[in-house]
Amino acid sequence: MAELNIGVDFSVDPSGRYYSDGPASGEQFREECLRPRIEALKPNEKLKIILDDGVEGYGSSFLVEGFAGMVRYGYMRSEQLLALIQIQYSNSDFEFYRDKIISYVSEAAYQAEEYRSKKTK
Repeated sequence: MAELNIGVDFSVDPSGRYYSDGPASGEQFREECLRPRIEALKPNEKLKIILDDGVEGYGSSFLVEGFAGMVRYGYMRSEQLLALIQIQYSNSDFEFYRDKIISYVSEAAYQAEEYRSKKTK
């Protein structure tokens, strides 16, 4: 099983929706961390995502853009994404964030928008 530890592999302070919102945004997480890791999975492999190692919490804008954006921009359907990821945490407070991720991904409309990067050049 592949692993993505958000606090170690991305940032201990994930926040914001777009690149333009500052460092460690949901858009940056999706495009530079989550999407490449998912695309690198071997057949029948899952991606274990660790939520709480050094991270205090997540804003809804980060979670929506970072996770549901995979569906909204047409990278994969919600069922596919949820089947590929396994969300883990050791702090029970992070169950809330796991449930939010599942909810946002489940409710996202597949290919609802064309992706246009908000990254400034």
